[in-house]
Amino acid sequence: MKNIFQTKRSVWLVLFITVCIIAGFEGSAESISKVIQLKSSGGQLEKILVAKNSEVQLNNGSGTTFHNFMVIQLSTGKRMVSIEDIKPSASFNLAFDREGTYIACYSEDGSKVLNTSTCLQIDVVGLRSI
Repeated sequence: MKNIFQTKRSVWLVLFITVCIIAGFEGSAESISKVIQLKSSGGQLEKILVAKNSEVQLNNGSGTTFHNFMVIQLSTGKRMVSIEDIKPSASFNLAFDREGTYIACYSEDGSKVLNTSTCLQIDVVGLRSI
């Protein structure tokens, strides 16, 4: 009788440890960005994952001034941020208070035409508890 009770207890202990390990790995699968490097056009739409309500630093790490920087919330089309010029080595912080997809665009030549701009897709997600 004592041996059966000990076996059941061991099974529950192993099950508990396994669930804890799996839950721990679940939250570490996503990489959340804290710094977004603005750079010259790379030709591809870069996708960035950002946590809701956390500050993100945008940094112009290139030697060029970027013009007409804007962040647009995709679902509403609303312009959230607009900056005329971002000098080389300049940086600033942003925080997104709503989940969703945002597009950040800027140009090297001062053009306001979207097809000559470099754009980033910023996906803002809520944090999951583990």
